[in-house]
Amino acid sequence: MDIRTTLSVNETFLEILRNCKEQKIKAAMLLDSEGIVRVEGLIKEICLTSPNPYLELESGTKIVLKTIIAINGIFSPSYSEC
Repeated sequence: MDIRTTLSVNETFLEILRNCKEQKIKAAMLLDSEGIVRVEGLIKEICLTSPNPYLELESGTKIVLKTIIAINGIFSPSYSEC
């Protein structure tokens, strides 16, 4: 069994995302979007006022926040074991 570092049950990725944006740290993410997809880059914007909150990378790629399952090696609790 593979054990991973995860968020606490009520924690979200928002603090990690904001830190990556403010510190200009590359965010390496795994997304659950019709299969597992890997995306990485610098965060240009985090939009929380949209009906489907998203972030935009400097490359122009937009990512719906609810599809993120891991950032920089930290996983959502539902993906903690394989």
